[in-house]
Amino acid sequence: MRKSTALALIVLTLSSCAPFSGGGQGQTKTAPVPQQPPPQASKPSPKEKAEGYYQIGISYLRLGEIPLALNYLFKAKKLSPRDPKIYNAIGVAFLKRGDLSKAEENFLKAIKLKKDFSESYLNLGIVYEERGNYQKAREYYNKALSNPLYLTPEVAYYRLALLDLKEGRRKEAKKNLVRALRNNPDYIPAYLELAKLLTDEGNTERAKEIYFRLIGLYPKLQPPYCALGEIYLKEKKLKIAKKYFKKCMEIDPASGLGIKAKLKLEEIDEQTP
Repeated sequence: MRKSTALALIVLTLSSCAPFSGGGQGQTKTAPVPQQPPPQASKPSPKEKAEGYYQIGISYLRLGEIPLALNYLFKAKKLSPRDPKIYNAIGVAFLKRGDLSKAEENFLKAIKLKKDFSESYLNLGIVYEERGNYQKAREYYNKALSNPLYLTPEVAYYRLALLDLKEGRRKEAKKNLVRALRNNPDYIPAYLELAKLLTDEGNTERAKEIYFRLIGLYPKLQPPYCALGEIYLKEKKLKIAKKYFKKCMEIDPASGLGIKAKLKLEEIDEQTP
């Protein structure tokens, strides 16, 4: 009895492993292979989480949502307290808020963690420029430029040009604007400032060339239209001036330039019989 029971168990075991017959001769079906469960996603590391919070913070910073930006940047700092770019971003947020002391504190922390952090040197320069300490601001802008690996030197040259203009050094300002454009031929702020400088010097034809070039490259950029309107208005070419002011207003009627263009159009209409 025990032997027959044991044999029955062996047969049952073997038959469960072997192919089983279907309806006809030679037709066999293979037992289905069990599917492996999907691998569980690994949890992000603290560094990865910090990077995620940082990117969200930067997005809010670009939108001008300072409290939300700081909320995520502080979370990033808590998880990655030795990441210099986080302190730099926090400094930028405080700078936008107008809190120069906290901005400076965070820029200095960033530099302490990364000695050649050009972006933080540049931002420190902006802090001191806001305070009216142009000499110290110039030192920091030049410090940013001292790093040969600085990715955006055009910004530092542009800031130096603005300092030059504040100090009445128009020739040096022009040189720094040209340097900015040599480093980045697509840097719009330097073109606008250079065209404005040329206009002030009476070289309106050269200024017009710059504005026309910008319009060709960036047809939705407001400042060139408004600036051309101003030039043609001074030249008493009211019809052309009106055309450019109208275009400036159409791009963004609610902006400062849009409102200015509307007022200029009203002024021209009053002058036109």
